[in-house]
Amino acid sequence: MRRKAATHADGIDGGPNRDTNRSRLHPEARKALRRYALTGVATLLIVLVPVIFGARAFAKDQALRHAMESTQHMADFEVAPFIDSALPIEDPVRLDRLDRRLTPSFRHVSLYRFKVWNSAGIILYSDRRELIGRQFPRPDWAGPLLAGGAGRAEFEAQTDAESVLEASQGELVEVYVGATASDGERIIVEAYYPAEIVRDDQRSMVLGILPGVFASLLLLQALLLIPGLRMAKRLQRNADTQQRLLEQAISASDLERQRLARHLHDEVIQGLAGLAYTLESYELGGTDPSPSFFARANAVLQENIGALRGIATDLYPPDLAELGLSGALARLGDPARSRGVDFDLQVRGAPTAEPTTQVLLYRVAREAIANALKHADAGRISVALAADPVATKLTVADDGRGFDVADAVPEGHLGLAILHDTVAEAGGSLLITSAADSGTKVEAVLPAAAG
Repeated sequence: MRRKAATHADGIDGGPNRDTNRSRLHPEARKALRRYALTGVATLLIVLVPVIFGARAFAKDQALRHAMESTQHMADFEVAPFIDSALPIEDPVRLDRLDRRLTPSFRHVSLYRFKVWNSAGIILYSDRRELIGRQFPRPDWAGPLLAGGAGRAEFEAQTDAESVLEASQGELVEVYVGATASDGERIIVEAYYPAEIVRDDQRSMVLGILPGVFASLLLLQALLLIPGLRMAKRLQRNADTQQRLLEQAISASDLERQRLARHLHDEVIQGLAGLAYTLESYELGGTDPSPSFFARANAVLQENIGALRGIATDLYPPDLAELGLSGALARLGDPARSRGVDFDLQVRGAPTAEPTTQVLLYRVAREAIANALKHADAGRISVALAADPVATKLTVADDGRGFDVADAVPEGHLGLAILHDTVAEAGGSLLITSAADSGTKVEAVLPAAAG
């Protein structure tokens, strides 16, 4: 005897790779990914542009602050301790000393011009000798600065009377800070720097900030891409599921039409045709039918009425909500009993009331019983339904001819192959065990919340 073989129905429905195109992204999934990518790029630009402008503004403030701090350091430590607020410096020795102290600043921080004012607007010291001793109107902001206020720095083109020597340089960075002279009075220190020097400082700070910001935004986009890909995969799975269900519906419809045609041709039409031929022979012979003929004719009619009822039941399954799954399975045994086949039904536990589970298990049982009656020449069919809070298991076994599940799908078993995909979509499994001359067993397991 050939050894029994088992399959989860992947082998009897042509395999899981019937449509290689399903590995490609569905158009809807591609559209969703495209929209997500465009949204991500737009979001990146929307966030990045303000960040760039903000970083530039921040870097500009920081560059001006650096210039102001450098000027304040020169004022406090290099100049103010050697200046009397009442008298401009005219002694060449003192001037040379101050020039030497400021030389590193002119050389290393690109200091362009340096002036020291007193509260009366007189220039006490400058790197340009012709400005020392000259008096100019004091600007409005000089009062708070002399009173100890914070310094100020800005980009500005030099147009004031006291800045004639700097006017040809275009835009400069002009810095004003307050300091305390050697006699304890407040003085103002004014310094000019080339605008490009400060802008270079600004640019270096921006370039130091932006890579980290840009990398963070790219990382955020990459992290957000994960749910986007998951969404696309969900759309892909939904599209594939819809495609499979459509194929199953078409296959099931074709299979049902073929089955009904075989039912009607092999049973109902053949029986009624034989009865019609017999009646015609009596009519042509001019004799009356014998009493035994009416008994045989009645048996033929009753058999065909039963067949038509079975077809009607296949077309319109019993109301599972009214009969329950156990009652519907019991009705499936009527055709077997009418043919003299032993039919046994065992139910353990309370069958689930979930409609999808009931319908799927009923369809599996109907298909397995129909195959056993029509193709297996079975003498006994047993149906077992076992239910618990986790899952419901249906087993249909017969003692018929059986078949080798490793071979191609035999006639009559295509319906179970189609049902396999539907059961799998509901989260269950369908197992067929059979071998030649060893009967067939069909086991379907569905979780309690299938569907």
